Amino acid sequence: MKKVAHLALAALTTISLVGLASPSADAATSWHCSGKLTKRCISHSGTKVTVKFSNTTSRSAKGQFGVTCAGSGGQDAKVLKDGTIAGYDTFSKSYQCPKGFRDHATGWQMSNGKVYRTPAVKL
Repeated sequence: MKKVAHLALAALTTISLVGLASPSADAATSWHCSGKLTKRCISHSGTKVTVKFSNTTSRSAKGQFGVTCAGSGGQDAKVLKDGTIAGYDTFSKSYQCPKGFRDHATGWQMSNGKVYRTPAVKL
């Protein structure tokens, strides 16, 4: 019985140390955010952009959620979600900006005829 308890404790200690040694990908990501009711955030790694829309209220957030990549080829707007984000929920998605559209990117939300944007990030 003591040997089983020792092995279990050793396994828990190993798992804990592994968890401490490797920080989560989200913690290492540099997010640029705006907004209060729906928090709109953007980050990037190379030419891959990740947007995160967090609804901070109990009411649902309706509209279109997307990203626009811009560069020498003009602008490439991509709708990532057309619908609803439930109360206190988060929608996150990554998008690879195509060639010719890799200078900077902005996430956006269109609701009730208005457009709300994230800060722009340089790629």
